[in-house]
Parts: sequence; C-alpha cells; structure tokens
Amino acid sequence: MNWKFEKVLDIIKKTDSSIFLKGKWGIERETQRVTKSGYLALTSHPVAFGNKLQNSEVTTDFSESQLELVTPPLSSVEEVYKYLEILTLKVNEELKNELLWPLSMPPRLPSEEIIPIAKFDDTPEGREKEIYRHGLATRYGKKMQMISGIHFNFSFTDELFDVLYKYWGNGEGKYEFIDKAYFSMARNFLRYRWLLIYLFGASPSTDKTFNTVIQKELKTIRKCCPECCNPINNYKKYATSLRVSRFGYSNGEQGKFTVSYNSKSEYLETIRKLMKTKSKKYSEIGMFKDGKQIQLSDNVLQKDSEFYSAIRLKQVTETGESQLDALEKRGVGYAEVRIIDVNPYERAGISIEQMYFLQVFMLYCLFENSKNIKRKELNLMNKNHNLIAISGRKNKLSLFRYTGGQVLLEDWGQYIFCKLFHIAKVMDDAANSNKYMECVMNESVKLIDKTLLPSNKIINDMKLKGDTFITYGISKAMEHKNKNNTGEELKNVEGL
Repeated sequence: MNWKFEKVLDIIKKTDSSIFLKGKWGIERETQRVTKSGYLALTSHPVAFGNKLQNSEVTTDFSESQLELVTPPLSSVEEVYKYLEILTLKVNEELKNELLWPLSMPPRLPSEEIIPIAKFDDTPEGREKEIYRHGLATRYGKKMQMISGIHFNFSFTDELFDVLYKYWGNGEGKYEFIDKAYFSMARNFLRYRWLLIYLFGASPSTDKTFNTVIQKELKTIRKCCPECCNPINNYKKYATSLRVSRFGYSNGEQGKFTVSYNSKSEYLETIRKLMKTKSKKYSEIGMFKDGKQIQLSDNVLQKDSEFYSAIRLKQVTETGESQLDALEKRGVGYAEVRIIDVNPYERAGISIEQMYFLQVFMLYCLFENSKNIKRKELNLMNKNHNLIAISGRKNKLSLFRYTGGQVLLEDWGQYIFCKLFHIAKVMDDAANSNKYMECVMNESVKLIDKTLLPSNKIINDMKLKGDTFITYGISKAMEHKNKNNTGEELKNVEGL
C-alpha cells in the first residue's frame, strides 16, 4: 500500500485506537510423541483423541507419531494462549508413558523406513491424505518431515479496514481493498521476517540421527553454491533456527520458481502454475510403487498445502473446496505465519509475550509502506532469511539493504523497533496496560545482548548441565509434563 507509517498511525489514534486490539487469533502447534528415552514413539495415534479426520483440536501432521494441536480462532491472544495451555495439559494427561517433544528439531529418530506415516480412514479423504504424505516422504525424506513448529494465524478486524478504506480506498471495491492490504502486509512480513527468526529462533542444534539430512544438504550446497560454504560450515557455532534454514523444511524444486505476493491474482496464478508444472525429479520417482500410489501427482506441488512459505494468505474453506478456490471466491480471510520455532521454555510451545509481540509486529507490517517485490529484492530478502537462520548469533552480522549496500543487524533492528514502540504505546493506551511496551522493550534488548536469545539460552543451558540435544529435550519435556497439574486446570480440561 502506498501510505506512510506515521500518517496511518496518526489517523487511527484520532479515530479509535481500540481497533488495534481487535481481530481473531489462533495457533497450530506441531509436536512428536516420544518415549522417556527421547526416541520417537512408534505407537499408534492415541484412541483417546478419536478420529483424526473428525477431531479439530488434536490430530496428526505428517507422521502417526506427530501430533498437531489446534485452537479455534478466538477474539484475544490471551484466550488463545489459555486454550492452548489447557489443550496441551489434556494431551499430556492422556500420554501415560510418553512425552511431548519440546523442540522444533526432531527427537532420536529411527531409520527412514521405520518412521510411521499417519494413517487415515479408508475413505476418499483419508486415502488422499495418506497418498499426499507418501508423496512428501518420497520427495523430501521422512526425517525432514519430522521437523515441527508453531503456526500463528490471525485476521485484522473489519473496523480497522473501514478506517483505512475511508482514507485510501480510492474508489475501488472494499473487498478488493482488503485483499490488497493483506498482500501489502505479507510483502513487508517477507522483508522483515529475519527479525522474528533472530528473536524467536529456538532450533540451534539437532540430534545426530538427523545428520543424514544435514550432510545431504551440505553436499548440495557445496556443489551449487561454493560461496555459501563458509557460513554454512559454521552453523553449529552461530545458528538461530535450523528449522527454517537450508537444513530444515525446504523444497529445492519450489526454489526454482517464484510465488508472487504482489497481488491476489498473481499469488493464485503462480501457485496454480506449480501445481500444473511437471517436475523431472518427481516424474522419475513415478506415481506408483509395488502397485500402490505414492504421489498425488508428479508436479512441483501435489497440492497447495505443499507450498512452503514464511507466510500464507488463506480463507476458511467449505466442504470439498480447495484453499486456493476459497481465496479466489471470498478473498483473504486470515494470514498464517509459519516461521515460529517451538519454544522449549513454554509448556504450550509459545509464550503470551511472543504473541503480544506478533500482534505489534504484524500491525507494523500492515502500516509500513509496501511496494511490489521485484526479483532482485526477493533474492536479498531470502539471503537475509538464511543469514539469520544460520549465522544470527554471530557478532556484528551484516544484512543486505533492499535499497543497496549492507547494514549491521543491530542498526536495522533498532530502526524497526522505533516504529514497534509507537504501535505498542497506542495499544497499551487503548488496553490501559503496559504489556505491549514491556514485551517490545524486552525483545529490543536482544539486539544488544545475544545471551537473551532463545537459541543462545538453549546452547548455554545444554553446556551448563552437560546435556546432549536429547537429554536436554527429555528434561524439558518432563518439566512440562509435571508442571502445575493442579485440580483447577484439570477441571478446565474437562470443559474442552
């Protein structure tokens, strides 16, 4: 959108700043069931959680051993956080002899062929879900699919768009304007996502059973990108988030194409193109093996959910409707942020303070001027993403300015935080609180003191206690399972 940050903020302050606090939020948390020795649990999905296709709160992700906990969309982040806390407690109570793995990078994994793909009912929907997962396993390997994270879903309130539309609508339809605003926000999110990876990255290490994935990627990088080798080789020393790095959840085939966020029509067109474009690599795999279908298609994407991105724009689907069709028919309903690592210091996998910060950050992305993204800028955005993921804990790290040249991470971060403070102040005034300013202040200190970064805290805690990746994960999982199991909380669980 072609507006100025200060002007937008000033207009909303004079109109009704309480609209900053309104909207809908939700969380999807992925996690593995593990044994008390840190091995991936090979047991079936617990019967207590019912049918995976029918339970909207506790289901499976890629693997039979990989749970997905889902909150409904709620009207405050406090409600979402409490809901997720209680849902996590409920799941922990059902897992008598197993634990919820508290880290994004996987626990101790067996060999590829033993990792169990999620099983579903023998129905058209169930069969499609299983074939899709077999396709993921065949394309990327099962171990990569065992990486877990937090998806933060949110929508802005219509009242906010009413104000923006009044001043910047320029005679276009309101729903077209809302779509443009969401895509404008998404472009800025892609520009500044490096800051979230820096602040919230919590996957700086991994277990040795994941090394085969890392060695395979290292071999590819050394072959195709020799200039990348120096930071890549030092990943153990400086990484913040292996999960969102080249060693994590990525798709080399998708990387050959560009999905455009410059408009809804371009977004839909470019994703659909990937769903129709044959992949030589996936065609060579074949559609069937031993008489069973192992991919939905041999195209770059089997379906739209295979599109890996830091943020996706979505709409609630109706029965039998694809996500892209819903988006085309009814416009953007909400956004899904996909780069948040599981926080091992929180039983729910994310803190309420992180959620407050995300509220402020997403408003910043909406209010900041947002031009269309060109190829050169996109390349720099992706370079900054990877630099922070692999080298974010390095002192005096320089990032690429989108207007040319380089800038110290700390200096660019301070510039962004100046605007985040302005938003947080307006939000606190509206809420009669200091929670937003406090959380933004606490995050800003991490620009100066890297020991406060979750990625650094994890490494330092492991060193202090003499833990391996696995023993650290087990200790955190046990701590979460035994924490605050009060009678009052269990009463709340019964109400879910």
